[in-house]
Amino acid sequence: MLNLHVRPDAYELQLDDDVLARLDGGPAALLAGAGERLRDLDIEAAIERAEDWLMPSSKVLLGLELRVCGETAPIRKLLGHQASFTATEVESAFARLLDAVAHARASDRDGAAAVVLLRELVHHAKLSRIWVDAGNSL
Repeated sequence: MLNLHVRPDAYELQLDDDVLARLDGGPAALLAGAGERLRDLDIEAAIERAEDWLMPSSKVLLGLELRVCGETAPIRKLLGHQASFTATEVESAFARLLDAVAHARASDRDGAAAVVLLRELVHHAKLSRIWVDAGNSL
C-alpha cells in the first residue's frame, strides 16, 4: 500500500515499508518564501517543489491507491470528511484553493500545501483513489 505520512515537520511517502521520498519541513518546505497572504506565485512554486519531490518515484506509483495518515485535519478542511476521494474530487479541492488564493481567502497554509501535494501526486502518478485517515486534529 502507498502511504503519505503528513506531519508538521515532514511529508513521507512510503510504498509498503520502503520510504520512497521524504520532504523535511512539510508544509513550510512547499510554501518556502510565501508571505502571510498566499499568492498565485506561492502556489506555483509549491507545485514545482512537489513535482521535484515526487517525480523520481512517480513511475512506481502509477495507478495505485494512496492512504494519507497523520495530521490530516487540514486536508479534511479542504477536501471534506468522507473516507476516500477520487482524482476529480482532489482536482476540485485544488480549484477551490486557487479561487481562495485569488480572492485572498486562503488562510490554512498546512491544508493548502497538502492539497497541492495531493493534487500533484494524483496528477503525475495517476492515483486511482485517495483514502484519508481520520487522523489527528491540529
